[in-house]
Amino acid sequence: MKFRTAMVMAAAAATAVSFAAAGSAAAQTLGHQVQRMPASVSQVNGSRLAKGLLSPSAFGLVLTKSGSANTGGKLLSTRIRQTPGSLSCGTFANINYDSGWGNTAGAFVSYENPNWYGEWPFTQYSLGEVVVQFATAHSASTFYNEAYARFAGCRSFPVPNPSDTTPGGGSYDVSDTSTWKTSVSGHKAFVNTELWAPNNAGGDTDYVDNLYTVSGTVVYYLWDVSGTNDEPSPKLMTELIQRVQGLY
Repeated sequence: MKFRTAMVMAAAAATAVSFAAAGSAAAQTLGHQVQRMPASVSQVNGSRLAKGLLSPSAFGLVLTKSGSANTGGKLLSTRIRQTPGSLSCGTFANINYDSGWGNTAGAFVSYENPNWYGEWPFTQYSLGEVVVQFATAHSASTFYNEAYARFAGCRSFPVPNPSDTTPGGGSYDVSDTSTWKTSVSGHKAFVNTELWAPNNAGGDTDYVDNLYTVSGTVVYYLWDVSGTNDEPSPKLMTELIQRVQGLY
């Protein structure tokens, strides 16, 4: 899905701005809420957090990087500039911001499959991973619960498609969404699936699948775009958690 890839790249650019404490253009200022970090809580910066992300070979496809960012060498202020509930369904469903949530560090990378066309719909078009570290386990759980509530509350919604050059533009109609709780290696998790259909005659109908997990002070997020509702692998999520935990 070209639109999804374009949004990920746009999110990378916007995230770089938010690293400088500007936040995203869609973010709403939610006050000056700051979480105090206990001295006993181990933290790593965004540059180090990025080293825990899975390599492209872990996904079993020939992939090319389409976007990446991390919050750099210093821990971020824990001021909350946006919450999942402050964003529209369409905005939250399509950005991979790894700062602005009151988190102290974050990193993400996205990939696309250059061979998707010949194998469609029995393959993934694009996929990505996001890791967001908070000052406390309570803050991480709060964000995780808010993300679940946002996905669960978004049953159907339109998403503008900036790559559509037809007169008047176009959008995707997102429907047949479902969100359910699960677990990954004993960690709380949920899966969200969405069916994306262009509202004009062109383009493919695609599935966007999301897997969120929280463990300690870190929230983990895998997503992919496929033609056959190919949900992110719990095994890969477990590997991602272990890699990140090994950084501390």
